[in-house]
Amino acid sequence: MKDKITATLTITFLSICLPCSLCAEDADKDRSGIEKPVTSQEIDRLRNEIYDETHSSVEGLFDAHGETGDLNNKLNFWRYGARLNLRPGGNMMFYLVGTHTLYHTLSDYLDESGTNFTAGVKGQASSHSTFQLEVGGTSFSTDTTTVNALGSFTFAPTAQTSYYVTATRSNVEESLLSATGLRPGTGPFAGTLVGNVMDNRLAGGLRHRFDSPLDVYAEGSFGARAGSRVDSNFFKRANGGVGYSLIARSDEDALSLVRASYAIDYFGFSDNRLGFGGASLIRRNGNAVPLNELGSDGISPVPTPFQPGIGGYFSPDNFLSNTFRLEVKGRAGRRLSYRASAFAGWQNFTGSSDRGATGLSGSFVLRLSDNVSIPLTYLRDNIGPFTQQTFFGRLALTF
Repeated sequence: MKDKITATLTITFLSICLPCSLCAEDADKDRSGIEKPVTSQEIDRLRNEIYDETHSSVEGLFDAHGETGDLNNKLNFWRYGARLNLRPGGNMMFYLVGTHTLYHTLSDYLDESGTNFTAGVKGQASSHSTFQLEVGGTSFSTDTTTVNALGSFTFAPTAQTSYYVTATRSNVEESLLSATGLRPGTGPFAGTLVGNVMDNRLAGGLRHRFDSPLDVYAEGSFGARAGSRVDSNFFKRANGGVGYSLIARSDEDALSLVRASYAIDYFGFSDNRLGFGGASLIRRNGNAVPLNELGSDGISPVPTPFQPGIGGYFSPDNFLSNTFRLEVKGRAGRRLSYRASAFAGWQNFTGSSDRGATGLSGSFVLRLSDNVSIPLTYLRDNIGPFTQQTFFGRLALTF
């Protein structure tokens, strides 16, 4: 099952690597303290970075997601669209994103879709702070719409330390029920939309890099998930980690970074909402429910200590994971850069005994010219009860 929380975990694993560019900058000095000569490749890289940061661009977007699970839980999707980034000058960027998503259940038993448009702005509030604001809406084939939003503020008093606070509202794409919602013809939700869950959260955290190759981060958040005919479900989350750069060299090196890190993550929900009662695609006996009889599963939608309530998303009372991660980064030629990582550890959550937690990711950026690049990313993990994998593809044109 794909999970917004899993996605947050993935982002968390990646985010502790951000301070490493500072480590690499320090590593560019030799033991005598004299800076190394700037190579022609470094001049090209700096010129490209400056160009990208000061020029507008358009991106083609393509995502593909797959996961394990039964007819209720398994949700695959294809997403495609475009993004326009406008830089009118100064330190501001305005952007507009449009995407269309095709959602598929196991064996395409029931498919739905959604179209989203989101507009936003990113910029510097001062020499030490940045902000981002966005708002958008999604229209689903189940004849419903949702509003997504994001607000973020980051304050970095020094080059080594930053603090941030972020508020988000986003769609929960863990099952067809939670993502698009369903309209049963019979049962307790007959003739109405049920599901279409939204995640509302407030998060705050900090990152710090020490004078040594050591860096740390910590984050805390809380919020609630709610949907149509799905009661509000409060959750809290805390996570943190520490990383150590074993190798930190110039970005132009074939191997510019080797970094080891440890992360711990905890979250918990008030109710278990990994249920589908009243809108289940499977009966109690395991047989599929005919679509014209959707709602006749006879399963209660109310959460109890012995049965999850309707919601269609992973929401244990308690979840705890401990993972160790190894990351490498470098260049495989003048126009190809890469970043790869893998993590392993263990996880424990309500209703399950200790089990392994593993995952891997790989990213490549192929720069075809000064203003054309192709970033590609692949992610796979088994955080939670199911295994999921996602591919992100982009075609970026700078002008």
